[in-house]
Amino acid sequence: MKILHFISGGDTGGAKTHVLTLLENLKKLNIDVELLCIMEGIFTEEARELGIPVTIIPQTKRYDLSVNRKILDYINTCGCDLVHCHGARANYISLFIMHSVKVPMITTLHSDYKLDFKDNVRKQMFYTPINSYALRRFDHILCVTQAFKNMLVSRGFKSDRIEVIYNGIDFKPELEYLDKERFYDRLHIKYNPNKKYVGIAARLYAVKGVDVFLKAANVLAKRCDNIDFVVLGDGDMWDNCQSYVKDNNLEGRVYMAGQIMNSVVMNSFYKHIDVNTLSSYSESFPYALLEGARMKRATVATAVGGIPEMIESGKSGYLVPSGDYKAMADRFEELCNDDKLRLKMGSDFYNRALNNFSVESMANTHINIYNKIIKEKNKWS
Repeated sequence: MKILHFISGGDTGGAKTHVLTLLENLKKLNIDVELLCIMEGIFTEEARELGIPVTIIPQTKRYDLSVNRKILDYINTCGCDLVHCHGARANYISLFIMHSVKVPMITTLHSDYKLDFKDNVRKQMFYTPINSYALRRFDHILCVTQAFKNMLVSRGFKSDRIEVIYNGIDFKPELEYLDKERFYDRLHIKYNPNKKYVGIAARLYAVKGVDVFLKAANVLAKRCDNIDFVVLGDGDMWDNCQSYVKDNNLEGRVYMAGQIMNSVVMNSFYKHIDVNTLSSYSESFPYALLEGARMKRATVATAVGGIPEMIESGKSGYLVPSGDYKAMADRFEELCNDDKLRLKMGSDFYNRALNNFSVESMANTHINIYNKIIKEKNKWS
């Protein structure tokens, strides 16, 4: 069985992690996989490093439809049994060619498609309706959370064409990371063993709610001198975040470390922070929390998207209402000042993720669904 995965190639964050993790583990199970992308980038570089074949058919602008024929011809001649799309741009192109594609086409919903262009009004007005229409035309949709399936059904999508497969993470390899002082020095932070560090790794876009995290940090900075905050990420909200830190005299308490692409440094982040967090207004099934779970980090996150399916609040972490920075600050303080509770919650989250969100489970479930869809298509062809 050969599966062609179609994605733009410029992806970062959870979607990139999901696709590369999935393809790497499908290969281990003797599934023939290939990536089809429309641009080069860090994503395609990492795929090649993993031994995943990559084909590039360049599209420089979203409205360049001349690429459609080339992609259609490639799909119909590459010998694949199914095309698995990821992301709005792949969905957009697929809409124009799927009527002529000879094999099943499916897509994974990695986010709420109505929020994909939330930070760009022009793109939201034009591309969101197209993506919504495209999603309804696929043979099947895979969702990374039950919450996303429920959302689609509430919007009129057919339930029997939607499958739920949780993101998975690999617990087996020995991960490489820096020692604690060297890691903080790499971020230009003078490590203080008498302090606890609360960290967030997220793209700095409005939907990620980093403003909520910063407000929580501001609350705690005024009443606790033993807790500092680390922000990893870059994006449209960078200047706003920097201004907030400066305007509230948070320099030396909140560290804006920028985007980190080095896997060893990212492993070190999850290893050496004391509390991991996401403050998003909308989420799928975020790898940023699974990566923290793998390192047994205690976690505080907003109760949005698939996060409540991942974390049992009060046991394997704390959930707070979206936007409630005061509740978030209270949970940060509680965990940072109670070593026993913090370690227990980190361990409980590790065990929950190990038992429910492994890469083996994710890959095998995909194979079962691929087989089912291919058989359905062959039955009616």
